[in-house]
Amino acid sequence: MTVWDAIILAARSVARRSGRVALTVLAVALAAALLTALLTIATTARSRVLGQITKGGPLAGITVDGPNLDRGAVRRIEGVRGVVSVLPVLSIQEAVIAPDPPTFGARSPTASSPFPDGVVGIDLDHAERFPISLIAGRLPAPDSVTEVAVTEGYLTRVGLDRSRAVKVLGTELELGTGGPFQALIRSGGPGQGAVSIIGQGWASGRWTRATVVGVVAQDAGPGDILASVRHVDAAWDYTARGQPARFAALMVEARSLAQVSAVRERLGEMGFATIASETLLTNVVRYVHVVEIVLSAIGLIALVIAALGIANAMLAAVRERRREIGVLKAIGARDRDILRVFLIEAAVVGLVGGVLGTLAGWGAAKAVGAVVNRYLTSQGLAGATVVFPIGFVLGGVLGSTVLAMGAGVLPALRASRLPAVEAMEGA
Repeated sequence: MTVWDAIILAARSVARRSGRVALTVLAVALAAALLTALLTIATTARSRVLGQITKGGPLAGITVDGPNLDRGAVRRIEGVRGVVSVLPVLSIQEAVIAPDPPTFGARSPTASSPFPDGVVGIDLDHAERFPISLIAGRLPAPDSVTEVAVTEGYLTRVGLDRSRAVKVLGTELELGTGGPFQALIRSGGPGQGAVSIIGQGWASGRWTRATVVGVVAQDAGPGDILASVRHVDAAWDYTARGQPARFAALMVEARSLAQVSAVRERLGEMGFATIASETLLTNVVRYVHVVEIVLSAIGLIALVIAALGIANAMLAAVRERRREIGVLKAIGARDRDILRVFLIEAAVVGLVGGVLGTLAGWGAAKAVGAVVNRYLTSQGLAGATVVFPIGFVLGGVLGSTVLAMGAGVLPALRASRLPAVEAMEGA
């Protein structure tokens, strides 16, 4: 019996038992889909997400704080080897008047009372490089002077908790700026009444209105209100009367995680106090590796279950085809010919299941990637492209085929060693 004859016999057998074979193919496809999706997600997490972080961003960044942080300090730090960028953080004290009456819930004793608070200004074009997480809404537009985000500290002040953060979205604040780092408050309602001074400051103030568009958790600078750097620049120009800007902090981005320690050491020699989270990323990598192991184990368990299903289906086929095996042996088929027929049948099942499963796994990984990217975008972070190397395609298809053939070896050996007379009698 030639190989071609064996292929024809295997194809006819698959066609006759299409219902049972379809279930076996489905089991292989599900196992291949699960393993492909899990490996794709794990590979994307390591090569894209962690790779992106290690090349820059908050986890590979360095926070420089302390006095005397001005344009000169920025230029000095930019000249340090291994530094990619230096982004300043501005912070200014302003008087804040929340909506009165509050439009987001029950009246709070302090909700409508003017209070001083810090307004933190950052370059929102590069928000992903700052330690900021979005809780609700969105970040202010990079060039806007009429949009702000608030923190949980502001929510507490106006009588809300995190679960009701969305209630502040769309409300309007009045922000007043007085003398250098001083805040003014108005007596009476917003837009009317005389100006009073908190502590010492100017007898008149600069007042602006801003809409709350988001709620964030931020560690960029001291203050419960986050705004664009343009907003804080304007307030600084009013209060500083021409004095050069002083920054609350500087966000220094190293070229890679491996260079963070060297950059920090150099900045310390220059007299700057630094904070970095390089150990955090190391722990993140370790936990991702643990997740990879767990996901791979789940996929392997699915493969083992699929292999058992294939073996069971092949044993059932041997029982059903005893007469056929006896006839083939009676007309001269050898043991290796019978073995070849059953192994080819198992390979067909594995090949079809592998192709279907790999495609399904790719689709599932893409769907998960779309959900993750939507979340990352809502947090002001860059999305991660799902990685699907050609090796996954070949591995999924070839691996399923080899798995099916391996699971079919024992049933095929049993069929090939079945004596012709016994097969005919037992049929």
